[in-house]
Amino acid sequence: MPDPFYPSVDLSFIEHHLVQTGKFAGHYIVGQTITFVLNGPQAIHKRSILIRQLTPGQVCYEQATGLAARFGFMGALLAWLDTNRNWREGAYVQ
Repeated sequence: MPDPFYPSVDLSFIEHHLVQTGKFAGHYIVGQTITFVLNGPQAIHKRSILIRQLTPGQVCYEQATGLAARFGFMGALLAWLDTNRNWREGAYVQ
């Protein structure tokens, strides 16, 4: 269960940066879950990245930061959080 103190992140932002990496064969939407499939010869369960939406169009902070760290767009995520959610260095900015 995500901590309600942390801000949510727009799914469109996450999706845009994941697609820009060029590492994915495609993505599929089933209900509130989106599955990105990495390119490669490994088994599908090892290449699948599941993103679960909290509410339509919103991803929890914990999952967003994990994806940003793994796929190299942490700087862009931190800038987005500062601009759109007034969140910087672990706290809301007044």
